[in-house]
Amino acid sequence: IHLNFALVGGFLGVYAILLHMGNFGSAQTGNIMEMAASLVSGEWYDVLLRFLALPLFGGGVVVSYLLTNHTNINMRKLAIVVFCSAFQWGVYSSANGYNSSTIFSSNNFKQAVLGWTQYFLTKDSEFKKKGILYTNTVLSFFIGACYGAVAVNAFAVRAAYLGFVPLATGWILVVKHSMVLEAERPQEIAKEAETELEDAQRLEIEQK
Repeated sequence: IHLNFALVGGFLGVYAILLHMGNFGSAQTGNIMEMAASLVSGEWYDVLLRFLALPLFGGGVVVSYLLTNHTNINMRKLAIVVFCSAFQWGVYSSANGYNSSTIFSSNNFKQAVLGWTQYFLTKDSEFKKKGILYTNTVLSFFIGACYGAVAVNAFAVRAAYLGFVPLATGWILVVKHSMVLEAERPQEIAKEAETELEDAQRLEIEQK
């Protein structure tokens, strides 16, 4: 699921850059730099647009957080239906215990390099897992960007429709994963109950 949405992030990123004057809507660092350049050159309309982009993107992050923590909504499904980068960042932002964005790659690349460096220095398998995860995330993002570039070159604005392909596969993976969790839940509850019983019995013996 994580790699699928990293691919989506790459597709949407390159789509925005190629068809919207080089603007990468997911990168607020670039937005701030462009706002500073427009401010210095006196392009006030552009400054206003760039400034409004900050609370717009931030609002998406806030709404995603509130819905995730204060409702029972299935955010993985909602993020696909509503789809916006801020939602995707809030919902699909980790895998295997590691924080990993699916909408841009700077930190993923950094963590991939660090993971492999740490592994070669220590031979710790956990660092190898880290390196593999982040490397695969970067590669998936790149593949999505290539897919987006091919789509835009072939279909221009209508390339957006091809973005529904990875969204559909993402939906299928999320639904399948939910079904697996539901199937495993009774077994997990039974196992937890058994563990709690064993702990209680051990504690009773120790107290005696």
